[in-house]
Amino acid sequence: MGQIEKYLAHFLSAIADFIINFASIMVALVLVITYNSIGGTAVAISVAVALASVLIYFAFDLYSTKVFAKLHTQIIKILIAQLLNLTIGIVFFAIFSIMKYYLVALISVGVSSLAIIVKKIITTKFIHYLRITKKRVKKVIIVGGSGAGKEYENQINLNKHYGYVVVGYVSVNREIENKLGTYKELDSIIKEYKPHEIVLALSSSEEHNLQEILEVCDTNGTRAMIIPTTYRYFKAKCQVDMIGNVPVINTRTIPLDNPANAFAKRLMDIVISSLMILVLSPIMLFAMIGVKLSSKGPAIFKQKRVGKNNEEFTMYKFRSMRVNEMSDTAWTTNEDKRKTKFGTFLRKTGIDELPQLFNVLFGSMSIVGPRPELPKFVEEYSKTIPLYKVKHQVKPGITGLAQIYGYRGDTSIERRIELDIKYIEEWSVYNDIKIILTTPFKMFNRNEKYVK
Repeated sequence: MGQIEKYLAHFLSAIADFIINFASIMVALVLVITYNSIGGTAVAISVAVALASVLIYFAFDLYSTKVFAKLHTQIIKILIAQLLNLTIGIVFFAIFSIMKYYLVALISVGVSSLAIIVKKIITTKFIHYLRITKKRVKKVIIVGGSGAGKEYENQINLNKHYGYVVVGYVSVNREIENKLGTYKELDSIIKEYKPHEIVLALSSSEEHNLQEILEVCDTNGTRAMIIPTTYRYFKAKCQVDMIGNVPVINTRTIPLDNPANAFAKRLMDIVISSLMILVLSPIMLFAMIGVKLSSKGPAIFKQKRVGKNNEEFTMYKFRSMRVNEMSDTAWTTNEDKRKTKFGTFLRKTGIDELPQLFNVLFGSMSIVGPRPELPKFVEEYSKTIPLYKVKHQVKPGITGLAQIYGYRGDTSIERRIELDIKYIEEWSVYNDIKIILTTPFKMFNRNEKYVK
């Protein structure tokens, strides 16, 4: 797709979104205040809000034509943008005293969200169809003899919807299949095959050819993409920053580094924790009374745990044991004599974790995330388990991916960390919701162990 086609596609998509938003607002106005009562002010506000919505979509990069953009990520961006649109709509309609402004805003955003998501799904699937059927593909030539080039080709072949086709290789390696020529022949090869992109997959011994290869690409106006020789050390999505004229690669960029994603997760935490505190307050009151009656000591147990950025915070739980001196240095077993009968019930049902909703509300924890550990265990595990502290790049959670797979208590720490890192690197609102909905069905499987 050429630049003119891209800009035209963006423009047409923006026009379609404007029409969808404007029509949704008008439908909401008709439903709420009837057609005859709609005045010029309401129409003008509708136009302004629809325009603001389109600008927000641009800000959220929703008109991007990136080949590797995932559909579910785009849908999440749409939903976040629509929350912002809902706020703007309520403010606009309230300022100009539109009748039942909150209802108008809710209906219009609901209708437009559904329509825009359907539009995004249809257009994305159509583009994928064109790419898979090779009606719209980009030709790629791989330059270099490293194994990275073959791995790149394998990914292209596995994901036909990316819309790439590998024409062949340019290399001095005689054993490479589908070889088009050597580096010295690159200029004539580009002129003959007219590739859209050149992918450089040079081995460390071939890097001295890089300058000459880039000059040939620039002379022919062909875009060059480089796979660094150190790519195997990149364990997650990477981000390139410029420090002056020096490119610096962040080898572990995670979805929650994105401010929009972080905002969405924090908003979800505040809403869910507030609602759960409100709904579950009778159960928490029952738990507090039960703890006080079952043994001497405070109802709430406070304990230092390690959270985001390796910073310690105070985590809250309902006390399930008799007051003892080992609470900060040991886990418990299923038959731990320190537990009270009521405490055993609390731990079995997960009610003992409910005070952590306040940790979530106050910002030291999240609803979903890696479970926080005692400082003593963090120090021990970080010495023996590779990548253990990667889990501290995000806030700890009340539940997590490892927990719904049954990795809690007396289970493999290594496997738990693998799942924590998988959660961090593949984070999405959808995954969080799935984990939250799965957790109640897993809470009764809580094996515990005792560690000095």
